[in-house]
This record gives sequence, structure tokens and C-alpha cells, in this order.
Amino acid sequence: MKRGYANTREGQIHYTECGNGPPLLMLHPSPQSARVYWRLMPRLAERFRVVTPDTLGFGYSDPLPDGITMPRLAGSFAEMMDTLQIERANVFGFHTGNKIAAALASDMPERVERLILCGQTHSLIADQETRIAAFGPITDRYFNSKDTEKAAESDAGAHEQWSLEMFADMSRLWSDKRAVEEFGYTPDLRRYLSARIMDLIQAKPSATAIYDANFNFDFETALRLVKSPTLIIEVASAAEEHLGRQADRLAGLMPNAKAATIEEGDREVLEMRTDEVLGLILGFL
Repeated sequence: MKRGYANTREGQIHYTECGNGPPLLMLHPSPQSARVYWRLMPRLAERFRVVTPDTLGFGYSDPLPDGITMPRLAGSFAEMMDTLQIERANVFGFHTGNKIAAALASDMPERVERLILCGQTHSLIADQETRIAAFGPITDRYFNSKDTEKAAESDAGAHEQWSLEMFADMSRLWSDKRAVEEFGYTPDLRRYLSARIMDLIQAKPSATAIYDANFNFDFETALRLVKSPTLIIEVASAAEEHLGRQADRLAGLMPNAKAATIEEGDREVLEMRTDEVLGLILGFL
């Protein structure tokens, strides 16, 4: 496994790569880093040259530039591909990563061979206003909080507060062996918790800016411009059933797309349901 840095006009991007074969670029969710692919990466490397970069502002990459947008982040990854002498790649994006991947495929179609957009139902809503409203159950408690330190001034700010609460919860699990045992977590998952805690610490300065960029991105327009063969993987759950299934809707916006669903999943699907995710990726690519 190789680690390195690529200089771009937006900043220096840290990446990890391994394997040989057709390039596969994997873009991570927020507020995380490329560590999220620690289980998938070595298995995919048996067939692909897998590159997992840290988005600017996360992991070991440079801070987010002011006024960042999804298309600018997509451009930074295209420059990284130039550094790595990758002309064209398969691209996988999860949650925030699926927006950046869509921007890359719509703005620079010549750089994307095949596209996989993966995420929980709320992250696959194409319409901008509906997607923001889907975060209501997360953000409302911060808007209405009596604790002024938790009060949020925007959807992005409230989402940042959610990430801080996630940090507190994971820290308690990580530091209390009894809690880890009670939840049935394995030593591997404890290592994952350690990585998530580090991700959240490193992501704190960038959280509001990345969610602003996410909420302001015109996902639907970008999808209508995508020409690459595309797979939409919806991670569905009873908790988001009220939002309606989104994968087929997204696939209908593109000329060459199909949908798949992982039932009763959550944000931890990449680590907890690795075999299912891997099977869908390999079956499509």
C-alpha cells in the first residue's frame, strides 16, 4: 500500500493507493476520511488500482479553501488524477463523496469510465430543497435547543453539531471496554472507532463549509448531465422509509443507469456490510 500527496490549485491532497488494474477512485463521506474504506480497499485491490484520497479539509489533506463547492472539489480530484497519470477512472462516491463524484462525471465526462453513487436514502435525494428538508430530524433539535452552545445558525451548522455529538458518542464507546463488549464490537471495529474519532477531530474546522457546499449543490442538474454507465446503491432503512425510495428516481434521471438496494443498512454499511457492498461494486465494474 502506497501513500502520497498530489499538488492541486485548491491545495495538497493526501491519498492512499494499492493494487493493479483499471483505476478505481473512491470518494469518502463527511465528516470522515479515506479511512472509511479500510475494509473494502484491500479486497478491491485484487482487481483494481484503488485510489482513496482524503477530500480537502479532511484526513491528511490541506484545509478547505474558502467558498469551496462540489465542482471545485471534483476539479481538485481531476488534477490529482493527472499527477497519478490516470486519464480515466471508475469512480465510487459515498454520501458527500457521491455529490463530488456526480460533479466530476457531469463536468468532466471524459475522466469517468463508470460511476457508482452510494448512500443512505437521504443522501440520494436529487431535489435540493427536499434533500435539505430530509435533514430536519437531525437539525431541528439543534435549532430548538435550549443550550445556546448547541444552537445552529444554518442547516450546515446544525449538521456540524450532529457530527460533534457523533464524536462524543464514539469517544465514550472507544474509551469504555465494557461498552464495547456490550455492543458486541470486535477488535477490528474498535480500531475503526479509533479512526473515526481521529477523522472527526481533523474534520472539525471544515464541517460547516463542506455541508454548505453539499446543500448548495444542484445534484439533480448534475445527474441529468452524466453520460457514464452508473449504478445507484441505496442504503435503505425503516428510519428513512418516510422519504420514499430514491435509487430508481435517480436512475431515471440518467440515460444509462440502474439501481440496487441494501436493505436495513445505515451509515456504517461500508464496514458492517462489506461483502454486500463489494459484491455490488464487482458486479457492476
